[in-house]
Amino acid sequence: MDMVFCKDDGEEYEIAEFVALPNAERESKRRALLCTECNGFAWYRKESRLSPAHFCAHHAEDCTFKTHYEDASESDDDALELDHEASNTLIINLEEEKGGSIEVAEPHPERDPNKEFDGSTSNSFVRRRFEGDSPQQSNLRRLLLRLVRSASFRSSSDEVVFYKRQNEVFVNGAIKNVVKRFDQITKFDDDRSALFWGPIASVGKTPDGRLWLNSSKDYSSASISIFDDIVDDFLDLFEVDDIDDLLGAWVIVAGTCRFSGDGQGKPIIWCGTPNYIFVRKYRDPNLRAS
Repeated sequence: MDMVFCKDDGEEYEIAEFVALPNAERESKRRALLCTECNGFAWYRKESRLSPAHFCAHHAEDCTFKTHYEDASESDDDALELDHEASNTLIINLEEEKGGSIEVAEPHPERDPNKEFDGSTSNSFVRRRFEGDSPQQSNLRRLLLRLVRSASFRSSSDEVVFYKRQNEVFVNGAIKNVVKRFDQITKFDDDRSALFWGPIASVGKTPDGRLWLNSSKDYSSASISIFDDIVDDFLDLFEVDDIDDLLGAWVIVAGTCRFSGDGQGKPIIWCGTPNYIFVRKYRDPNLRAS
């Protein structure tokens, strides 16, 4: 992507212009970037040994840079499965979460809608049933993908139960009430435990060793703080060598939300267990480094 729109100053920036900004200004603006066509969430990736500095984005449904949401780690057997499972209640055991690479394979080529489905996907959601799972069993990987791709699922009254260990419930209730996107967080969520999710716009480590995953200003400037004693486990769990590889990924976390600044600042979700968080990127074949 060659250019982005910055919501802070109303200007459009080419990558060379953005790179040339003073560090402090660039760090502030990188959390206010949008696609110039659809106003979708955008982010900046600094230069690395593998690629030049570039912009990427999550695009709206009708954007020409539309993302093909596909989890390539799953088989094509259930590619046309409906959004709702056989049961209206989802069961997720957080202690059984196993992570996995944040990267997914390139989407399959566009398929002709007049041809019989042959495993290739265009605009499709690919999902696998795990052997031995009952219909209502799910996991954070499935949940995140469904949240990203389906507005009706996000507003669903279907029940979900999250267990943290054995039969101890972490949180339960209607999906629309206990699974909240970052931009839906309000002051009423202060000191509340729930599932929170959204995109990652910037990342960094603080001197105390914590890893911070920060969203954009359009997503309440929410941050996830990963405690220093599990940072290495978290990075290993998702096969992350460079924390900048987390940029642009979607993340979901089970944790407690607290507002900074004595309740007057931004929402921070605290994560002290690597099994309680999941991150994944969904690649867009139209994205190109500048």
